[in-house]
This record gives sequence, C-alpha cells and structure tokens, in this order.
Amino acid sequence: MQHTFKDDEIDLAKEIILENISFFEWMNMENLLISIKSEDLSLLDDVNMEVLEAYLNEFIREGLVEVKHEAKNEAFYRRVQIKKKKFLKFF
Repeated sequence: MQHTFKDDEIDLAKEIILENISFFEWMNMENLLISIKSEDLSLLDDVNMEVLEAYLNEFIREGLVEVKHEAKNEAFYRRVQIKKKKFLKFF
C-alpha cells in the first residue's frame, strides 16, 4: 500500500480537528468548526459534515474523544485526557 498526497491531506485534516477539540468543555460540531483557525479551515476544504462525523467516530473508537448526547440528539464531544501510569519504585 503506497502512501499518497491525499493520505497526507486526510492525516492533516484529522490532526487539525483533533487539536481543536477541548479537553475541558463539551463541544458540538458547530462549536468545533468555529474554534478552527481561518488558516486551518482552508486546509479542510474536502471536509464536510459527513466526513467530520466519520473522523469524530474514529476518534471515539480510538479512545481519543468521548461523546455525550443531549436534547434533540445533538452530540457533544470532548478530548480524553490520557493519564500517565504511575510506576512503583522498589528500593
């Protein structure tokens, strides 16, 4: 399987979207899109709502994002903080 320029565009789009999901507050898709810088938005030309939802579902499956549903079945997303494992030191 050969890595293509299109794959790089997809990886960049996913990275931009993931970086804009808050660790602290729940965000719906509208808030997520608003939070993306204008210079980054130009890199997301091929990302429509369907693609965005697919990326979010992928992030959920990977344990990077959590989701909750509120009124009108609207989904809200937030980044998962990956806690560092504590290692016991034996002396």
